[in-house]
Amino acid sequence: MVNMYKGAFFSLLTVFLWAVSNIFLRYGLLSYGCNQFAVACSNVLFSGLALIAIGSHKTNVKEIITNYQTWVFGALQIFRNLFMLMAFVYISSTQANLLANVEIIFSVLLAWILFKRKPGSIDYVAMVFILFGCFILVAALPLDTAVKAVIFVVISALLNNARTIFAEVHHDNKANLSVRDRLSLTGWILFVSAITLMIASAVLGAVVHILPEHVLDTFKFLKLVPDAKEYIAPNNLIFGMINGVVIYAASMYCYLYAVSLSNSEYFMMFRSTQALFTYFVEVTAGAFMLLPKLSFTATDWFAAVTIMLSSACMVLMRTKRGQNLQKMINQLFKF
Repeated sequence: MVNMYKGAFFSLLTVFLWAVSNIFLRYGLLSYGCNQFAVACSNVLFSGLALIAIGSHKTNVKEIITNYQTWVFGALQIFRNLFMLMAFVYISSTQANLLANVEIIFSVLLAWILFKRKPGSIDYVAMVFILFGCFILVAALPLDTAVKAVIFVVISALLNNARTIFAEVHHDNKANLSVRDRLSLTGWILFVSAITLMIASAVLGAVVHILPEHVLDTFKFLKLVPDAKEYIAPNNLIFGMINGVVIYAASMYCYLYAVSLSNSEYFMMFRSTQALFTYFVEVTAGAFMLLPKLSFTATDWFAAVTIMLSSACMVLMRTKRGQNLQKMINQLFKF
């Protein structure tokens, strides 16, 4: 019982730190013109170094580097963060976090497709309510803004699901590791991935810089590649370093410790409330004029509560008690 209470405390602390991280990075984007890709890489790089420093020093680095899943996992982490940062340009962090609950729908559907874990009847109902809440949330936004924000959040959610799947099949994650071992493992994965992507994208940025204008007009996506100088720009380095070392590394420690005390399903119950934590942090930032003031209408709150309760319900169905409850409900529907 004590472990469950400690697990709840560290789960809530993790969710709070994630909320602070979202607000801090959005502040860097809007107020200091941080480049999304450069700050995403910088954040992962410094958080990786911090996790390596506080983790176990007995990690087999060669084995991690030579495992292709390491590179895939790290790339998914960076691009997941990148697309969420791109969404922050168009909508508030709270709205983005609420929309990000579609990743629970994707996780259930992917688990059905890949692992044959068929959803239950309650899952289908909850999916409809989550999508309904998301529709209400973006309905009042300008069409162009809503479309871009939804696309970026959906891509981010899909990448996060893909990252979770790779984490599940990564052979090192199958081992019985301590919290410090997992910190070190995660740190090395993030560090080597960030270094590689930063070098590769910097080289690509240099190539793009010398390409003729008509080529860039034909392949417009190349204009999104940051200039090599962006990776050493003070704003991107400072915001990436502060967030990576102070906030993200601390949140990763709390997350791994929380899961070690309970389980991932128990943690996800608290994760479904992240938008609420983000709202209060964002309102506080707005009160100090660090970000545009956030105001939620009654309709927005209805959408938010619908999304969070439906998400929590779907997470509950992943637990043993939830599965027993679902069996009882399925039995009732047979009559």
